[in-house]
Amino acid sequence: MQKTDPFCPECEIRAMMGRISKESIEASVAKMAKLDGVTTEDGEYRRRLATCESCPSLRAGILCAECGSYVAYRARISASTCPFPGGDKWNSKS
Repeated sequence: MQKTDPFCPECEIRAMMGRISKESIEASVAKMAKLDGVTTEDGEYRRRLATCESCPSLRAGILCAECGSYVAYRARISASTCPFPGGDKWNSKS
């Protein structure tokens, strides 16, 4: 009988992260259908990403530490908000 290692979710995530790049995520987002009221316009998308890129909660250039999502996908969806503690940085007046 073949011995199998126990399943480790953390190890699986690390292995998966090694195959995911900022470029691959951006390419996937670029292929998303643009739908009025569902996806953001390109200018708003770029503004949201620029806000994320300067955020202390950005991890590995692609992940939000506050919610665990890929920021590029989150920024493309119109109804999404920034989960930063203390307020939505996308809609802040600063």
